[in-house]
Amino acid sequence: MSAERETVAAATPAADLASRADLVDRYGARAPRSEKKPERWIWMVVGIFVIAVVAFWATTTVGPVSSSAIRADTVRFSILDDANVSFDYRITAPAGTEVTCAIEIRDEQQAVVGWDVVDVPPTDEASQVLNVQVRTTKAGTTALVKECWLP
Repeated sequence: MSAERETVAAATPAADLASRADLVDRYGARAPRSEKKPERWIWMVVGIFVIAVVAFWATTTVGPVSSSAIRADTVRFSILDDANVSFDYRITAPAGTEVTCAIEIRDEQQAVVGWDVVDVPPTDEASQVLNVQVRTTKAGTTALVKECWLP
């Protein structure tokens, strides 16, 4: 009985080698292993960086209040004299949000002749009309809210 075991044990490695040789003949030899680990780490770092950038973008633009939730409209403006303009504008923003706006006064050639940065305090109302007087270097013909943002 022990002779049979030795024969089976001895035949198994040879049969295994023969089957491997058949596979190599059929499919070709296995490609030698190359060191791809540094390349894999580079792709992992790039992937993590992309995820971090997307997460930062999502939290800053889709967060609780974004600058896109702020709207500014011109109500009216009056030219007081060649050096002063009175400007009424409406700010619509979520209630309780402090906003900062840039006001521009332009002349007939659309050159900026006066500007001011105005801090709008938070209120319980979503919309409020404000007035600001802006000094100009010469007579203005147009007044507008250039931009509003969260401070």
